[in-house]
Amino acid sequence: MSNDVIKKYIGKKCKITTGSLGTTVVGKIVEVKENWIEVETRKGNELINADFVQSIKIK
Repeated sequence: MSNDVIKKYIGKKCKITTGSLGTTVVGKIVEVKENWIEVETRKGNELINADFVQSIKIK
């Protein structure tokens, strides 16, 4: 997924799915840098590799 597309969701609460890896993260996108997405969740911050993102839904 292109970083330019993901950057327009910074500051919004999203549900990010990595499809075949079976991982789903719900939280606010804080930053998109190089190939990584930083997401603020209730349990803390998580980093997701943008190469593996299958879908992003705005909550």
